[in-house]
Amino acid sequence: MMKRIMIMLTLSGLLAGAASAATVKQEWQLDGYKNQKGDFFASGIKRMSKLPGFACHFDQLMEFTDGGGQHYSGKLAILKPKRFRWEYEKPYEQLYLDDGYSIWHYEPDLMQAERLNNLEAVDPTVMRLLNGQIKLSEIKVLKQEYDKKLEIRRFQVSLEKSPEVWLGFSKYGDLVYIEREDLLGNRNRMSLSKCSYIAPAANLFSFTPPDDVEVLDLR
Repeated sequence: MMKRIMIMLTLSGLLAGAASAATVKQEWQLDGYKNQKGDFFASGIKRMSKLPGFACHFDQLMEFTDGGGQHYSGKLAILKPKRFRWEYEKPYEQLYLDDGYSIWHYEPDLMQAERLNNLEAVDPTVMRLLNGQIKLSEIKVLKQEYDKKLEIRRFQVSLEKSPEVWLGFSKYGDLVYIEREDLLGNRNRMSLSKCSYIAPAANLFSFTPPDDVEVLDLR
């Protein structure tokens, strides 16, 4: 159960084989990358802040300090303001959903749903970034490099007082990669693909527990 909670955006993004990408010669134009933040990075962050919402497939690799690890995949959807849906499909079904009022955590195989005011397993800073609530002025770029294998430009950034996080952008300026370690040293890498930048339907962010499911109200 503990590792199930940890798979969310503790970002201890949310991709196998992508560890510690080496700095290599860039192979595509950076659309005006000039300085610490640069036009390329700035345009990616600004674009995200202007999106009404988006939906992507995600692949997530968790590496735990005890030597274990696990790969997860599923669907992510964001609808501004403050609504998200994380639907894990593999290796087991699990749902985290914020309807704008409370957060649901549903595990079909356990026949249990929890209703929460907040979710400690979700990194609030990264969720604010995905939700477009973090301004460019709040982000400090520490370093940048090109990942030849993934064909992304990665930026190590500091967001407010949280630990550093790697953000990876495609050559089109889309956020497609997030990597982070939590305070316990667990590492989380997540890649986003098959993204739609049209706002998802509002009914996607509602949840009604099935009749035979135990509901725990932990608010």
